[in-house]
Amino acid sequence: MNSPDADRNQTNQRNASIKVYMLGCVDFDSFLTLQEREFQEIRQQGTDQATLFVCEHPPLITVGREGSHAQLAQSNQEFKASQLEVRWINRGGGALLHAPGQLAVYPLLPLKQIGLGIDDFQNRLIQSLLEMSAEQGIAAEQYPNSSDIFGRCGQFAFLGAAIKSWISYYGLYINVSPDMKLQRLIDANQHDHRLTSLSATLTREASMSSVRESIVRNLVQQFGYQQTHIFTRHPLLHRVKKKVYVHP
Repeated sequence: MNSPDADRNQTNQRNASIKVYMLGCVDFDSFLTLQEREFQEIRQQGTDQATLFVCEHPPLITVGREGSHAQLAQSNQEFKASQLEVRWINRGGGALLHAPGQLAVYPLLPLKQIGLGIDDFQNRLIQSLLEMSAEQGIAAEQYPNSSDIFGRCGQFAFLGAAIKSWISYYGLYINVSPDMKLQRLIDANQHDHRLTSLSATLTREASMSSVRESIVRNLVQQFGYQQTHIFTRHPLLHRVKKKVYVHP
């Protein structure tokens, strides 16, 4: 693993570009197809070109490698009644409930080409979250020996990245202003933190556009990309709206 100083010199000198797709609410299955396509392109290129997807998802539950059935507080029958699908996927972290108002951020980075090890990669993701939080006026912390990010009201950000062939995929999730009543359907908390949102922490509506701009800017800076190409749509993704009915 490279030293932090060596990594910093490499990222500061990099002049490659990163493609940033600032998308709306997109279908999860369509996104997975696109993520796999981008992953294969980055692997075949063998350069330090990178892609960053920023979007929201219709309501669904995903369970990562550290998740378990014990985190699913409700029965499958209740999930079906609430029109919620459960997906077991190959990302880090446990169970998460995704919904509009939660920002999903997926950096696809060629770690070998940019000279970063696994710990370096995770630390830069965490630092991006902490700096974004500070810009939003929230004093956030990292829970010791974990990647949990929390403020005075509880945990509002989650890391769920994965690495394959030294390319990162999946990423991180920020509760900006989702319907927190849905969170009762799962036990996403591994360290007894209350689950919350930026809006609840600020006691006012958090600006999705401000959070989106901040996290993108901080991620780009943390990974040393000098050229950023921003797109607001992708032909392979479908924007959708979906209502979920949760029984009291």
